[in-house]
Amino acid sequence: IPMVLAMLMPVLLIGSMRTSAIAEAQALHIFGFNVGLGWFVFVMPGALLIYFISALAEAEQTPFDLLEAESELIAGFHIEYSGMKFAMFFLAQFLNSFFLGAIAVMLFLGAYQGPFVDQLPFLGFFYFMAKVFAVYLLTQWIKGTFPRIRVDQMMAFAWKVLVPAVLALVLWQMLAMKLFSVTWLQYVAILAGHLVGIAVVLNILGRHIKDEDISTKRAFEPASLVGTMEPASSGD
Repeated sequence: IPMVLAMLMPVLLIGSMRTSAIAEAQALHIFGFNVGLGWFVFVMPGALLIYFISALAEAEQTPFDLLEAESELIAGFHIEYSGMKFAMFFLAQFLNSFFLGAIAVMLFLGAYQGPFVDQLPFLGFFYFMAKVFAVYLLTQWIKGTFPRIRVDQMMAFAWKVLVPAVLALVLWQMLAMKLFSVTWLQYVAILAGHLVGIAVVLNILGRHIKDEDISTKRAFEPASLVGTMEPASSGD
C-alpha cells in the first residue's frame, strides 16, 4: 500500500500515467539547454523514501528478508536447492530489485534525462542504466549494513508509520495543487510538506526508540550464570 501510494504522487503531479510524459516532465531547461535535473525527488523526497523502503520489503531485501534469511545458518528455504535451481532464486531476486530500481528512476530520478540528451539521444540509455545500477548498489549496501528486523517490527512500521505518512503526503499534495495554480508554487508547497513530514516522522521514531530503550546490545544476557559454571577441562 505505501509503495503504490508513493508511486501515485508523480502521476497526480503531472496528470498522466504515461512513462514518457513522466520522463519529459523531469527535464530542466536553463537558457534553452536541458540539464536534465528536474527530478521529482527534489519536489517530493518523502515519496521516494517511502517507495524505496517499501521496495526493499517487496524485493525481500535486508532488513526485510524474513523468508530467505540467507545470512543465517540454515539460509531459509535456500537450503533445499542447489545448482541452477539455487541460482534461479538469486537471479529472480536480482531482477526483482533491478526492476523496482528502474521504477524508482523512472518516477523520481529523471528517467533518461541528463545533459546533452536532446543533442545526443543515445546518452539517455546510459543515464538511465547508471541511475538504476546506483539504486541497486544502494540496496546492496543496505543489505550488508543493517540487521534483520522481526516480522512484528516490520508490520508495525508499515501500518503505524509508512501508511499514515504516505496518506498525509498524498492529501497535502492534492491540497497544494488545488490552492495554487502556478506550477512553481505547487512545487514549493509540496516540497515544504514533504520536509515537514520527514522531520515529524524522524522525531516520532526518535522518541519511540528512546522510550523503548532500543539498543544494539543483546536482548538476553544470562547474568545469573556468569561465574557459576566451571570451564570444561581437557581431561586426561
